[in-house]
Amino acid sequence: MKLQPQSVLGGAFGAASIVSRFQCDTARLQERADIGCVLLTSAVNADEIVNSAMRVCGMEIPLVPGAVRIAAGRAALWLSPRSWLIQCEVEDEAQLVTRLNAAFPDALAHAVPLTDALCWFELSGPGSLTLLTEGGFVSLERDGLPVGHAKRTLIAQVAAVVARESEVGWLIGVERSRARYFVEWLSEASGAGG
Repeated sequence: MKLQPQSVLGGAFGAASIVSRFQCDTARLQERADIGCVLLTSAVNADEIVNSAMRVCGMEIPLVPGAVRIAAGRAALWLSPRSWLIQCEVEDEAQLVTRLNAAFPDALAHAVPLTDALCWFELSGPGSLTLLTEGGFVSLERDGLPVGHAKRTLIAQVAAVVARESEVGWLIGVERSRARYFVEWLSEASGAGG
């Protein structure tokens, strides 16, 4: 018997797939089981580790709140002055963790795999912002969350990392244990639940 890994919603692990139970005329939801993720944290100020981390990742690591940098098939999301999420190919996660930890044998920085813990969803379409706002994604900033930025927030009482990829495109990371609830909530908020 050969077991096949599955995503949290039962799709193919390592692939993006439309969430069929989400029916909305103004938005589309995909489960992004093709996104691997590494959490990089620093025990010291970022400027002491960032050059080495950028060399290993092959890309710029953002140093300002909410910034996202994309290069070489990866994305780096700023979480705090000393922590970042590095999105990568699922199959590259283990190697990236190993390389990052090897670059810091003094433990000034530490990388851990998050692909099993954090599920990603892509919400897109003209109704996507309205759906996110339904769940409490309200920004007090003048222009809200600009394209190319990310933040941690609560949506429908679920802790989430939200990255705005375009004017109508969002990438949302939620804990695996809350992923089904999050999809059900989005379905209800779109008026398609029930």
